[in-house]
Amino acid sequence: MTTTTDVRLFAYRQGPLRTGLAELPLGSDTEPTTSTLPPARARGTRGRPLPAGTHRLLADAPYPQPLPADALAALGPGDLAGHLLVCALGLQRREPSHQFNDHRVTASVRSQFPVHAFVLAPDGSRAYLDVYRHALVDLVDDADVSDDVDDSDSGGVEGDLAELLPAPGDLTVVLAARFTDLPVTYGRLRCTLSLLELGINLRALHTAADLLGVPVRLRSDAALTRAAARLLENSGPGAWSPPLVVTLEGAGPLPSSRRLPGTDGSGDVERHAWERGLLRDQSGQESLREADAVTAPLAALSCGTGEPVRSVPDLAQREPAEHRPAGRESADPDAGPARPDWAQTLWNRSAGRTRAGLPGFSARPAVLGAAFLRDTLAWLEVPAPGPLLPEVGRRVRTRVVLQRTAGLPTGRYAVTRGHVECEQQDPDLMRRFADAFGYPLTPAIDCGLRHANAVWVFAADLDGILGEFGPAGWSLLQLWCGWATHGLTTAAAAHGLFARPARSFGEFWLQRTLELPRSTFPVFTLICGRSRFSEPVLDMRV
Repeated sequence: MTTTTDVRLFAYRQGPLRTGLAELPLGSDTEPTTSTLPPARARGTRGRPLPAGTHRLLADAPYPQPLPADALAALGPGDLAGHLLVCALGLQRREPSHQFNDHRVTASVRSQFPVHAFVLAPDGSRAYLDVYRHALVDLVDDADVSDDVDDSDSGGVEGDLAELLPAPGDLTVVLAARFTDLPVTYGRLRCTLSLLELGINLRALHTAADLLGVPVRLRSDAALTRAAARLLENSGPGAWSPPLVVTLEGAGPLPSSRRLPGTDGSGDVERHAWERGLLRDQSGQESLREADAVTAPLAALSCGTGEPVRSVPDLAQREPAEHRPAGRESADPDAGPARPDWAQTLWNRSAGRTRAGLPGFSARPAVLGAAFLRDTLAWLEVPAPGPLLPEVGRRVRTRVVLQRTAGLPTGRYAVTRGHVECEQQDPDLMRRFADAFGYPLTPAIDCGLRHANAVWVFAADLDGILGEFGPAGWSLLQLWCGWATHGLTTAAAAHGLFARPARSFGEFWLQRTLELPRSTFPVFTLICGRSRFSEPVLDMRV
């Protein structure tokens, strides 16, 4: 059984103590990732094609308003769930200079997207969301799809999953991160980054549901989590995080399953042989066994089904009347009162860019008005779902370093109840942040942090959280940071800014610079600014 001491040691070894213990991750951006590889049982020929035109549908909704009722009423039978999943997790664009996978709606800590989504319908149908096939691909039980699956213990799977099935008209979505999608050289950070990504995807799903008028309930129950874990285990090789189980109320029904166009299911064995081997080889590693043990308390939580929560804040209540949207004259919210539509907002979502062959991210100096700060604070203030995540979030100390924003002096600000309070004015603070960042500016790496407008820092008393919430406290903290991060990235995208999630910083240096109490350490950061680099991109929206 995992104890609080076990989790505390893990948290400090991959956090504040990693430098002293010489356990720094040795990740390389050139290492392969398996995050685009579907599970073995999700590579068949049958499924449900997702509807086309989600971005055109979203173009009728100005940020931050939901889709109008008449647009939702005009959707075809069975299209609501498909549009919702594409809105939440779908592909957006391919950048020729970008070395990672294609950009999606969700922000990604390493742009490798290790979180996968499974959908279950009341009739027992089980499907995997494959964004590249633009379909919900049926999960199959026969072993002739590939040689990845061991069917020796697959009997009775249907019965094991019965408790996951939703009520008529609803759908169950299972979100889980596959630890093995991140390179092995990340070590313990594979666990941390995966949980952060899981929180990011949870917020993305809630945001899409808000836009399409679908209530979402997070179901925190150990029995449901075990059933969802069996679903993951039976999908093929790979080491998975504890799953999150949510219900989309009234999002069904799904269209009927049929043969998917454009593929006969052949060719996967050879084309993905090296990826399948990578999954098999990595699944039994010590760091992943440790990750399983550390996250086991999260899987054991039974908090019941939470009430539906909104992810998108009501920004109209926060804006002065003269700043409220009066039309759609401009797609640049800094150029006037008009705001972009949701299609443009999701398209803008970016973790930063550089020219081809140069790692990092570029930025240029920009002056932002008060609307940007109001928006980001409003998104940050929205509580996470469930009874425990909001409580954990209330114990996070959030700081933001601002420059050229809302007419405020450059310096460090505390975030309290949706407002910022200046703690230190320092015109040189952003440059000093850049000097201590995990990958500072060099001839071989671009780092635009010195020109950023805002650096958000989440910090927490790890011992205090573990003492109050037990061994699951650390995992809950990572999920909350992911939830808050995706809200901030969405607000930044609405203002045409990049928002880069970052775990590359020196905890002790940042603790001293922010003048945090000795018991409080930075957990995660997010860098917002205006990108200096641009190029034509391939639109991948369908």
